[in-house]
Amino acid sequence: MEEKNLEQYEKTGFLAGACKLFHIKDCIQRDFPFHYHDFYKIIYFAGGNVRYRIEGKTYRLKPHDFVLVDYHAIHKPEIEGGVPYERYIIYLSEEFMNHKNKQGECLKHCFDLAGQKGNHVLHFAPGSYENLLGCLMRIEQEEQEKQDFLRDRMLEAAFLEFMVLFNRACLAQPKAFIKTAVYHEKIVDVISYIQTHLTENISIDFLSDTFYISRYYLMRQFKEATGYSIHQYINEKRILEARRRILSGEPASKVCFDCGYSDYSTFARRFKEITGTAPSMLKEGRYHSE
Repeated sequence: MEEKNLEQYEKTGFLAGACKLFHIKDCIQRDFPFHYHDFYKIIYFAGGNVRYRIEGKTYRLKPHDFVLVDYHAIHKPEIEGGVPYERYIIYLSEEFMNHKNKQGECLKHCFDLAGQKGNHVLHFAPGSYENLLGCLMRIEQEEQEKQDFLRDRMLEAAFLEFMVLFNRACLAQPKAFIKTAVYHEKIVDVISYIQTHLTENISIDFLSDTFYISRYYLMRQFKEATGYSIHQYINEKRILEARRRILSGEPASKVCFDCGYSDYSTFARRFKEITGTAPSMLKEGRYHSE
């Protein structure tokens, strides 16, 4: 995403197909900004000295942890140098994750559970994470193979196996969702409120009164937790939700008001500032996000 005059979160990463796996090991101490993706992400943490921040919560990672980063979730890793940071990173498209079987079950159930529990990191029993790691290693091997015949189907089947096993592990081990995150409880409550009331008129004074926290303390702590002001966060989340709904086929004129904007011109201007394109171009399929 190009830089704009209005400071905003950065959309990073690009997923061309349904799924993609990266296996990375490095010692680079890099300062990541808060950012988001247009896909789901799962990280298997193999080693290093890393804290992961997701929507106001900070997790100190331990080997064999799995990190769930939801579609459009604001997050960033904080990496301390000197120790190799090794991880498997899985990118999963929204279409792949939302596909349902005849029973109405879908692969993103694990993300729904994470949202319900308010925890984004899991630590399974040894047998479970060993099976899941085995799946990742098979995917990695398949991606490196030179055999092209039905390679895409083989990879999709391997990712499907991983996600089915992952969801089963989440259901069988509800205590795997760790509760060691560090966070400011009221700020996380404010974030949750904003996410579920995007269509409403939300002011800083209203949030301050509702959550019994001083206006300036709220503003300072919110920026510390998320990297951005409350106003920027609300606008970003509204536009990302609007983009998702327009891409799913809803009219931009309707989405504008459903996402909390009182007039289309303001919505269109803010939409272009954040996504780099006009809502009408997105609707007509002339825009491809990278």
